[in-house]
Amino acid sequence: MGRAQEKKQRKRQALLDAAYELFLDQGLEKTSIDSIVSRAKVAKGTFYLYFTDKDAILQALLWKISDNLFDEALAETSQLEGASFTEKLLCLADYMVEYLRRNTLVLRLLRHNLRWPRMDELEETGQPPQLLVKAFRVIRSCPELKGWDEGEIYQVMTALVSMCVSMCYSCVIEQRPDTLDNMKPVLYTIIKKSLQYSPGSPL
Repeated sequence: MGRAQEKKQRKRQALLDAAYELFLDQGLEKTSIDSIVSRAKVAKGTFYLYFTDKDAILQALLWKISDNLFDEALAETSQLEGASFTEKLLCLADYMVEYLRRNTLVLRLLRHNLRWPRMDELEETGQPPQLLVKAFRVIRSCPELKGWDEGEIYQVMTALVSMCVSMCYSCVIEQRPDTLDNMKPVLYTIIKKSLQYSPGSPL
């Protein structure tokens, strides 16, 4: 990467860092483009070299946050050599739940906005999303997945991710219907029971 390209990357990252801090500190509505460029210490015109509007930088930021969360969770799960599919999914879920418990500001930002890669990106680009490549590599070796295709694995993981974020938001932010500690066993029991079937069979 040349010096000019590195400079561009630094400016873009400065804008993302500033937006992240402001979105968490004062919320989406109160954060303006002016405040973002002021925090990033760049000219307002620089913002529009990288992003069309505030929503565009929000989407880029959400992808980055989501990708980092899943990447860390998968790294933790990959250490469970020889574990079953259920054990790996529970490890993945537990990492996400505890991460979101510790980072309540991130949880507020991710509500209804968590970014999860789409399977149809494979059809659009000819390449599967890198996050899914990592996910399949971590869990594909589980013996009970014999007969499952990637679409079925993807559906299970998508449901898992949605349940984790939804439960965390309800318990941590809205403080209902119970504490997170009391609801975690319920979530994990649901995950275990939902996996007691083979592809194509009724739940």
